[in-house]
Amino acid sequence: MSEPIWQAETVDAAFAADPRAWLAARMTAEMPWLLAHADDGVIWGRREPDGALILSSDVFSSAAKYPAIAVPLRALTLQQARIFGPGGELLLWRTDGGFAARRIADGANAEDIFEEDHLLWGTRRQFAIQAGFTLRDEGEQGPQHAVPLEVGDGERAALRVRHCVAYDPPSDMAYVALSRLVDLIKVEGSAR
Repeated sequence: MSEPIWQAETVDAAFAADPRAWLAARMTAEMPWLLAHADDGVIWGRREPDGALILSSDVFSSAAKYPAIAVPLRALTLQQARIFGPGGELLLWRTDGGFAARRIADGANAEDIFEEDHLLWGTRRQFAIQAGFTLRDEGEQGPQHAVPLEVGDGERAALRVRHCVAYDPPSDMAYVALSRLVDLIKVEGSAR
């Protein structure tokens, strides 16, 4: 990793006015996933073939039935959001002065990388799969989230993470200099 693979992304007033439209405009077929963390919950999203952004709160919209999932995407409560896929990652985060963002586009031929899959919590599928989102929960009364994949019995959702390795010649040490989300996938595993 001889050159930086990230670049700053401008976050203008349009983001605060309509975060959904701002994020959707930056999603592509190669970066189709959204994972956002807000004060009031986790928001998943997926880019549709027509370019529209569908959110977990669109699919599971009843706040009375799904209080942890029917979370609106608002700049006021958003802490961070990631748009990601094989084509790169855009990370947006809250700062003391508003929001900042950076884009990573390391490509498939980046040197000195390794990938690993991280299982997402949620071992049980509750209710039906709706609009390609699967409601998952952990334990009898544990946390819930709705991943934008159809995850069946015997499958688990996982995030594929890519780590870029850098070297410190004086100490002859290697270290992870940067990590990014690459994909949302299904892997074999117990669903119950």
